[in-house]
Amino acid sequence: MQNIKVVKRGRPAKNATYVPSIINFDNKVNKLSNLNIDPRMMKNMSTGLGIDKMFSHEGGIPAATNIMMIGDPGVGKTTVLLDVVSAAQNKGHKCLFISGEMGKKQMFKYTQRFKQFGNIETIFMQDFLEYNTKDVIEQVLDRGYDLVLIDSAAEIIDGVRDDNNWDRKMAEAWLVDICIKNNKGENKTEKFTSFLLIQQVTKSGEFAGSNKLKHLVDAMGEMRREPESQGAGTYINFIKNRNGLVDEKMYFQLSNSSIRYGAVVGA
Repeated sequence: MQNIKVVKRGRPAKNATYVPSIINFDNKVNKLSNLNIDPRMMKNMSTGLGIDKMFSHEGGIPAATNIMMIGDPGVGKTTVLLDVVSAAQNKGHKCLFISGEMGKKQMFKYTQRFKQFGNIETIFMQDFLEYNTKDVIEQVLDRGYDLVLIDSAAEIIDGVRDDNNWDRKMAEAWLVDICIKNNKGENKTEKFTSFLLIQQVTKSGEFAGSNKLKHLVDAMGEMRREPESQGAGTYINFIKNRNGLVDEKMYFQLSNSSIRYGAVVGA
């Protein structure tokens, strides 16, 4: 495994002599009316699924956007988001699934139930154990994708930590940086990549991660299961969304081979 030189940013270490940086602000302080944004960054990826209306007011996933999904174990996070990726792929968008948790056998069972998942370009991190996780993720993303699903962010962060002897803060900062880099189209095919990131939760069901990860995302959704007393329905609710609905529930139902999306109701 190759050695990685770690360059720390931000505050200097204690007892170090602080030398202020000379910052060049040319072309970095602009009037908002003069912002030059590539029109491709303003497009939306429609999937044709009912969940499109949850991602944005226009319908679909905006380009160069990061969406994080948390929720109860077994509620269907991976299944629903794979359905989204599959539908986006069928609409002509280049998509990738990075599986950090499930292996090939588990995913094969998925594709037997949900045939539409079989068209998704996928890498299994278990196939790259001899490589540095950081290198694997950076190099596969550099191929250029419209939409990438990562399951889960925590597994990738842990892999990068272990492979590079980093702390969690540094590994999370790396994930933020690599997402932003690809949001801006800095890959071989200049794709303004959007990310769907599944994140683990604590035992109490809360988001497991730092504020840096929260600030990365343009939208954070929850998938929850209601108590038996309320019917035990499953729903999606965005608690943060710069592009679409917030505090509106969309109920969904998983069958053996399909997903049905219901109406949107006030939370």
